[in-house]
Amino acid sequence: MGLSINQEDFSEQEYTAFSARLYECLSALKQQIQSDNFGLGTQKIGAELEMYIVDQAGDVLPLNTDIIQRAKNSCYTVELNRFNLEINFDPINLGANSFSQLQQQLLLHQKALRELAAEFNADLVPIGILPTLMEEHLSPAYMTDIPRYRALSKHLLKMRGEEFKINIQGEDDLALSCNHVGLEGANTSFQFHLMVNPKQFVNIFNAIQLITPLTVAVAANSPILLNKLLWDETRITLFKQSIDSRSRNSDVDWRKPSRVSFGNGWVRENAWELFAEAVALYPPIFPILSKENPMERLNSGKVPKLEELSLHMGTTWPWNRPVYSSADGGHVRIEMRSLPAGPSNIDMCANAAFAAGVAVGLGESIQDFLAIMPFRFAEYNFYRAAQSGLDASIIWTNPQKHQPIEMPIVEVIEAMLPVATRGLITLGIEEKEINYYLATIEQRIGKKMTGARWQRQVLKHFETKNNRQQACKKMFQFYRQQQATELPICEWQLP
Repeated sequence: MGLSINQEDFSEQEYTAFSARLYECLSALKQQIQSDNFGLGTQKIGAELEMYIVDQAGDVLPLNTDIIQRAKNSCYTVELNRFNLEINFDPINLGANSFSQLQQQLLLHQKALRELAAEFNADLVPIGILPTLMEEHLSPAYMTDIPRYRALSKHLLKMRGEEFKINIQGEDDLALSCNHVGLEGANTSFQFHLMVNPKQFVNIFNAIQLITPLTVAVAANSPILLNKLLWDETRITLFKQSIDSRSRNSDVDWRKPSRVSFGNGWVRENAWELFAEAVALYPPIFPILSKENPMERLNSGKVPKLEELSLHMGTTWPWNRPVYSSADGGHVRIEMRSLPAGPSNIDMCANAAFAAGVAVGLGESIQDFLAIMPFRFAEYNFYRAAQSGLDASIIWTNPQKHQPIEMPIVEVIEAMLPVATRGLITLGIEEKEINYYLATIEQRIGKKMTGARWQRQVLKHFETKNNRQQACKKMFQFYRQQQATELPICEWQLP
């Protein structure tokens, strides 16, 4: 999120100065993007993984700062709640075996962290939402006690003017409210970053938006929250509702966009539009100024850091987001934020490979799709996929027929596998690696098995002799046993 946050309250003058700086950042970024030299460094992939910290019984342990202090590794950072932490992996140059390199990083960092956690009789588990969570765990007492999170909770609640409300309908229903953002901390994700040539950014970003429903359905791993069976990817609706800062008592007729959104339309010319949209639509939360004047630095021939813009973008949460970096002469990469943590390292890398492959494979023909697919259709597909996973039906099209129709999402995913292969070849991934990861996706489709499906089936098994809370604990323990095998979800055993 850029600049460090060491205070919780801010003056109107600070907000005014920060807003002015944001527009200076936008001016500098527009000039950079129009430069022929921008974004031409070595293309890379990267990732961040959020995990739960649990005890041997599978209940949360609020130990993130203890483990991170013991680790003394800048790759590890705290998250909103004290029972979560995040690994920031080193960027990997795109090439023959980029995704297996990423998988190796996942293995090495998790091994190191688990060894440290064991000193606290704890373990770390990648899973979209912990099935053993109880409502008391999602309270201010469990939030990481640093100014950033205290200020975030305070200012989002102030913007809203009333309690945050959660209302989710699934196999069960869940309704609750709270006056803090601790509920958001129930979500853990595997955020995947992809660098692309600036000239390809628009096509690939739009393609990612179009195919995100497919990746959400095939990667789903979050069906349970507070002992309730909800959406296959409950994270999607929980995240949106848990930090919805929009006032319900607004005196304007038009509805302000949510800070957590699928987006507001297809990108037209370049990445700058997405940054400008975020500055225009969302009031700043942390008005912290750096010492850098972005235009002065740019005019002196240096690459500006644009720290204020990065800080502001970190307080807006579209499911696919542009990320600016001053590294390698400056670039904008794409962050895909909808993928859940888990179930296995192979699964997470396969999800990333599939998403990148389809997006790049569709890049040249994406305009044919967009001519037929209004943006609202893509948004509709996104929420249907999160709700029903591989059982979803979505609106899709065959560009040659120029007619969108409703069809099973599994048929669309199957049709996109050759496209993913083509895209990964374009990215320079070797054939053996492509076949390895896409075979995992293909097997999931063939068996109709995702992390969410596996959790539902195993929970039903244990519920035959246990109540829901006990069954969730037994299911999670079995999940941990299967995760330790390092096999993909489609090869996990059922009890």
